[in-house]
Amino acid sequence: MTCDEYIKEVSAVLEAHRQHAATELVAALALVPPNAKRITLNIFVDQDGEGLLDVRVGLDGPDLYVLGKAMESHAQLFETRMTEEGFTPPLPLMDASGEEFSVHDALTDCAASWVASIWRQLSPSIGWPVVVQSPEGYGTTVPIKLN
Repeated sequence: MTCDEYIKEVSAVLEAHRQHAATELVAALALVPPNAKRITLNIFVDQDGEGLLDVRVGLDGPDLYVLGKAMESHAQLFETRMTEEGFTPPLPLMDASGEEFSVHDALTDCAASWVASIWRQLSPSIGWPVVVQSPEGYGTTVPIKLN
C-alpha cells in the first residue's frame, strides 16, 4: 500500500466518526476546569506501527490528575481496538517493517488534520490556548496551534 492509499483509507474511516468526535469534543470543552492552562488534542499511535490510533482531549495545568478526571467521560474522540476480526473501527492493519513510508507519521498527520478540521468546523469560543500534538513525537505537521 502506498502512503497516499493509506491516507485515503484512514481519512475515510475518520470521516465516518466525525460527528461522534465533534459531539464528544463539545461535551469535553464544557467540562474544562477554570484552572486549566491549555487544551491539547493528543494523537496517539502504536509503537509497532500497525495502525492503532487514539485521539484524546487533554489538559495542561496544575494537578493534571484532577484536571483530567474533570472531563474524562468525554475525552476520547477516537479509539481503535484490536478484535478477532481486526481493527475496530476498521483502519488498515499495517506491517511497518515492510512499508516504504512511516506509518507513524502518516497516521499522526492524517489524524491531526482531521481533528483540526473538526475544531475549525465547531469554531468554539474559549479562552485557553489549544494545540494538536503527538506526545510521542510522531508526525510531520504537528504541533498545530488552533487557539
